[in-house]
Amino acid sequence: MLDRFIGIPYVAHGRDYVGADCWGLVYLYYRDVLGLPIPSYSAEMQDREFHRRDIGPLIEIERKRHWCRVDVPSPGDCVLFRAGKHNSHVGVFIAAGRLLHSEGPGPSVLARLDDIRLRSRIAGYFKLK
Repeated sequence: MLDRFIGIPYVAHGRDYVGADCWGLVYLYYRDVLGLPIPSYSAEMQDREFHRRDIGPLIEIERKRHWCRVDVPSPGDCVLFRAGKHNSHVGVFIAAGRLLHSEGPGPSVLARLDDIRLRSRIAGYFKLK
């Protein structure tokens, strides 16, 4: 089931299997695995002439409207990451400490949350309300 999500090329504003950014991968997972519609935000990111730091405000808007923070993630929950003091990346918690994400420039991957490059950047876990 996860195979179709691994190796998707990183494409800013991408929202399909040809290419996706971090929110695009979350969007695809929620749509195709969980059957839950979430906003794509592709147009909003393009309007901002997307830079990684720009995803933070969009994630915050979405988080405040549709997500609740949880202490322990369950499969399908979102993991929010920061770069410095700004929220700048998101992925999907799969299970057993694994995360599906696309941070670019490389393709989407299944990674371990206890990886030092990820663990130190976790800003929180969020469940769709």
